[in-house]
Amino acid sequence: MSANEVDLLKWPDPLPESWQAAEVPNDDAGTSRRYQVTNGGVPAGTVLVEFVVATAVAETYPVSARDRLLTPDAGAGPEALQLVSERVMAADPGCRRLVLAVDEGDLNAIARGEAAGYRFVVDVDIPGRSLSLLAAEPDWVLETSRYMDDVPTS
Repeated sequence: MSANEVDLLKWPDPLPESWQAAEVPNDDAGTSRRYQVTNGGVPAGTVLVEFVVATAVAETYPVSARDRLLTPDAGAGPEALQLVSERVMAADPGCRRLVLAVDEGDLNAIARGEAAGYRFVVDVDIPGRSLSLLAAEPDWVLETSRYMDDVPTS
């Protein structure tokens, strides 16, 4: 694997303690959370976290009620996205999927997601926009068998 490649089945290494994410006030009705990320006290972007079911992305795949959509701002690099993703998963161990929706074909945004631990899944359309969806899932989801003939009997 070259230095520019990412192992899409391995979560990135933990970030140094200098990376911090703090929830900041959000101007919505409580349906989302916004995190300000810093590295050594220096701002490193913000990430909006919403339940997928409250967004147009919910119409594009079989969404779970606890799936979250993360929307990083332009200043949030892969580290910010990774850190907020880890916080969301730790706060809700039953969450089975984090979703990152970027403009279809935006290779820089896809690379940022992959560097943060996300995998490209599918291109979809919502009214007025074509998106590439990336997903991050906890180990308990990734370890579940995907074989149609492997049906649990107990």
